[in-house]
Amino acid sequence: MRWLNFCANLMGHAWTGSVRSVKVFAVNEERAPVNPRLILQACALAAALFLGGCFVTSDKKPLQVGPVNDEALVGDWRAVDTDNGKLVNSFIHIQKSEQGSPLRVVYVEDDDYAIYEMTTTRAGSRKVFALKAMSPDKAREEIGSSLLLGYYELAGEEIRFHMLDAEIVSGLIRAGSVAGIPAKRDYDRAQLTGTSEDITRFLASEAGWKARTEEASRMRRMRPEE
Repeated sequence: MRWLNFCANLMGHAWTGSVRSVKVFAVNEERAPVNPRLILQACALAAALFLGGCFVTSDKKPLQVGPVNDEALVGDWRAVDTDNGKLVNSFIHIQKSEQGSPLRVVYVEDDDYAIYEMTTTRAGSRKVFALKAMSPDKAREEIGSSLLLGYYELAGEEIRFHMLDAEIVSGLIRAGSVAGIPAKRDYDRAQLTGTSEDITRFLASEAGWKARTEEASRMRRMRPEE
């Protein structure tokens, strides 16, 4: 399938600096218009970068406690509209890397793409991720070397990604409940500045879980014929 070939080629070039402008052409069905709200719902991982969403970052990873770099996420996934359950033309390809290294993630939506490194681990009973933008330059410039933090849930053939909400986390920072730098204005990012232990403790807490964005991003595993 052309989608798989596209991802394989992109992943092969991504780490040598030879990525070129790309378009996704995987879907055989008639394309439906995609508005920014749908993109935001469907793939908050990329919306955080491309749409400048108000999410939460850190310079430190959570402590790595199993499952580290969850291999159950490896494969090809397509976004699902949270309102009606229909598939949306946004895609991620998650690839296993070398032993102990972060997972590699390619996100594609129309003319935009981004490549990430994603570390997954556990914080208490929660599965969490830390996402680092690798390419293109506009993605790296948006958050620099910081990591986007959030939770994920894997149920059958679906993943749900939950980003942390900068407004809620900023309130906790101002109250002294967690160490960090609050967002200065609406739609800014908040940053957690504690140690890896502090960040893991926060993500494991009920306060951290309640600091999720209102809507999760749903991704459904793609079938071989898609």
